[in-house]
Amino acid sequence: MTSLARLPDETMARVIPDSAPRVKIWSILNSLTSGGAEMLVSNLHANFALQGASSTVVALCHAPTLGNSARTEARLAREIAERGGFVSLGLDHRRGMFAGARALRRLLRAQRPDVIHAHTARALPMIALAGFGGPVVLTHHNSRLSFSPQMFRLFDRIVSHYVAISHEVADIYRRHSRRPFTLIANAPAATFAAAAPRAEMASPLRVLSVGAISGQKNYPLLVETARTLREQLRRRMPDAPPPRFRIAGGGGELEEMRALVRSLGLDTMIDFLGERDDVPRLMTESDVFLNTSRYEGMSVAILEAFASAMPVIATDVAGNRDLVEPYGNGLLAPERPHQLAAALLRLLETPGLHNRLSQGALATSRDYTIEAATSRHLSLYAALLPQNRAVGAPKVLA
Repeated sequence: MTSLARLPDETMARVIPDSAPRVKIWSILNSLTSGGAEMLVSNLHANFALQGASSTVVALCHAPTLGNSARTEARLAREIAERGGFVSLGLDHRRGMFAGARALRRLLRAQRPDVIHAHTARALPMIALAGFGGPVVLTHHNSRLSFSPQMFRLFDRIVSHYVAISHEVADIYRRHSRRPFTLIANAPAATFAAAAPRAEMASPLRVLSVGAISGQKNYPLLVETARTLREQLRRRMPDAPPPRFRIAGGGGELEEMRALVRSLGLDTMIDFLGERDDVPRLMTESDVFLNTSRYEGMSVAILEAFASAMPVIATDVAGNRDLVEPYGNGLLAPERPHQLAAALLRLLETPGLHNRLSQGALATSRDYTIEAATSRHLSLYAALLPQNRAVGAPKVLA
């Protein structure tokens, strides 16, 4: 695939389609990787095209600049370009606002969007300095802020409307912003949709986790959970084989986590797979999804697990507790290895529990479809266009 970094303006104009049956949308993110926000943007982009909108995904950096997989970036860029446009601004790891503004200004000359949806707050000053005069939307993708709350004073001068992916994020906007927002839940791609609940678990139990190797995901807790579960099984179910844990995700700490697993003698039990492009298959081949995060926004990976009819065991933290219903579609546990291991053991010891939770997971997934998320985003964009903008818009749109 031809690199789209630092292409001259006339080349960008050929790559990005000129036809726009309806609204022209730009979605801006940091880089193309397999994280939840990036998967959501990619899924929305594909469905925008199905709805007749013109959609372009703009990355601030190449994936390797931020320690992410070049292979995953190339695959996602190819898929995105097939359904619209993709451009990387090729910024360095600092993502400086002046360099970003210059790059965006050049891109604006080639293609003029009707609305820009930023999925990273870093893009907001760049958009303002580039001189874009249309509506700007921001989605903050976590229940914690990575910047000072005072920054909303600046953001409110740039952002026309916010999107909240969860009630926790909505509360952030209520406390710190004076702009309106709309609650639009995340959603998985349709490729994850299972036809029926899981009938039974495999032996050994197959446990899957998906997400970047980062402090937020707290994979050392997963490792300790696996070690604790092995000890509990030896006492409670000595004939049961130890579960197999697989973790799909890349990042700068990947080799460190693999070394930790080897040092604890768990390398036959835990496999850090690195960044993968076959997550739907991995979910089909697994029995239970394990999330050990310290916090979440609204985990796309958990929604993908639900759509795959897979029960979820997760830490009882912001974001997770909005999705996981104890004994309905999964189990919640405190951020302690003994508690998480006990939840996995409960699944192994309780006949019929896995099937019941699988049914609940599949039922929950019907409330989080990419088609519904796409329609709500497109309705929001249409309402923000100058000819449709209403005076005195409500703080929260239904």
